[in-house]
Amino acid sequence: MLRIGRGVGREAIRRALLRRGGAATVVYDDVLRVRDIREAMAGIRAAGTPQAALPLLAWFASHPNTPLDILRELGRHESREVLLSLAMNRKLPADLRRRLLSHPDGDVRDHASQAARRARHSAAGRRDPS
Repeated sequence: MLRIGRGVGREAIRRALLRRGGAATVVYDDVLRVRDIREAMAGIRAAGTPQAALPLLAWFASHPNTPLDILRELGRHESREVLLSLAMNRKLPADLRRRLLSHPDGDVRDHASQAARRARHSAAGRRDPS
């Protein structure tokens, strides 16, 4: 089991990912804040970004509190699972969304397109309250 969130440091995350069976279950308390995500990512990197971390990376890719620099890092990831999750993040910057919209994988393009439409629709609704 891998615990993330308030008070859990990168070393605990690194150890959990390197342990046999690694991060089969992820548990977190409260809302993940930017600092929690940064700490978890540091632990993932310290573990050498093992295969066991992919579900966690995909989750961070779609998480609304993931900071821009980490979204960009995840955008360079080659995992389809991570890229599909990233494509669905409504807070994705326009340049990264454009890159996903032209990705060779059709599913990544479709997910990015759907998220872009929802974001436009949501923004239009905020501008026009009628």
